[in-house]
Formats: sequence, C-alpha cells, structure tokens
Amino acid sequence: MKVRDVVGLYVNPPDHAVVISADEKTQIRALGRRQTPLPMKHGHPETRTHDYKRNDTTCLMAALDVAAGKVTGQMVARHRSAEFLAFLDLVSEGIKPGTQVHVVLDNVSSHKSTEVNEWPKDNANRTFHFTPTSASRMNAVEGFFSKLSRQRLKHAIFNSLDECIAAIKGYIEHRNANDARPFRRSKKPEDLVEAWKKGHRKLQESAS
Repeated sequence: MKVRDVVGLYVNPPDHAVVISADEKTQIRALGRRQTPLPMKHGHPETRTHDYKRNDTTCLMAALDVAAGKVTGQMVARHRSAEFLAFLDLVSEGIKPGTQVHVVLDNVSSHKSTEVNEWPKDNANRTFHFTPTSASRMNAVEGFFSKLSRQRLKHAIFNSLDECIAAIKGYIEHRNANDARPFRRSKKPEDLVEAWKKGHRKLQESAS
C-alpha cells in the first residue's frame, strides 16, 4: 500500500540511504503594484492600491532531504518531464555515488511519463515512491512550499520576474543556513489508514 510505503520511509528510513521528497510549485506570479505602496506611519497603516501588474510567472522545482532538512531548488520556465529529469540529475550531484536514494513523488503527469519512469532504471540505487492519488500532502516538500508562500510570497511586491526569482533563491539559502531541520512524522502508517477508514465509515453513515 502506498501509504505504508511513503510514511514508512519517513518514520523508519532505510539505513545509509537518502530519502528525498520532490515536487514543483507552479504558477508563481511576480505581482507588482501599479503605484508604490505608502509605508506605515504613526496612526496610519500601510496603504497600497487594489490593482496590480502581472510580471510573468515562474516554477520552482524543489527537493527536500528528509534527514537533513535542506532544500535543493531550481527555477524553470516550464515544468515538463525534461525539466524534471534535469532537476533529478542536479539533486543527484550532491549525493555520494553508490548511496541508495528513495525519491517521494506525487502523481502529476510530469512525474509519470515514460522518460521519468526510465530514470531509476538508468540510475542504479534510485527508487521512486508515489503518494496515493489525491494525497500529495503526504509529500514532505509540500510543507516547505507552504512556508515559502506564507513567509515570503504572500503580499510580496515584485517589480520584475527577476526580483521574484531572486527572492525565492534567497529564501532557500537563508532557510538552509538557519532553519533546516530533519522532517519528522509522528503518526505511523497504520494510524493514518485507520483514521481514513473511520472517516469513510462516517461518510457512509451520513449518506445512509
């Protein structure tokens, strides 16, 4: 079962192996304001215009090292299988040759192509583990994406796409240097499965 497979890697990772959680954060918009916001003053909050200017979009490919808590990120214009494979090669460069690597992915189409499925076959000691359908939040890197949105992107003003990309890169660098912590998951796979079964039973009871 996919739940036991993925959560088991978090709770009890294989000895001398690296567990990587990888995914993309797509459609990151570099939004600017048509007028410069007025700063907060005594007795007056910061003010900004309601309208904004779109400065194009970017995509962040990120891989979280579950044990170290550090993130490898790469900004790309598109998020096809080709870009994802190139990103996996980039992540592999920082791992000692011969190390067993387990990569947790969700089921988005760019992760399920024939080319991507061939990557573990062409790279010894690499294994893919897919989260259950509609359960991408089991992918640990989603927690990083959530913090990035809340702490750096929400309400941010970027006058160009380059400014947005620089801000994301700076956030990753600062986080890796000051706030990288091992990913911990306390609930065992059996606990999650039982919780889902309980919820399913309640839905059936409500429907009947």
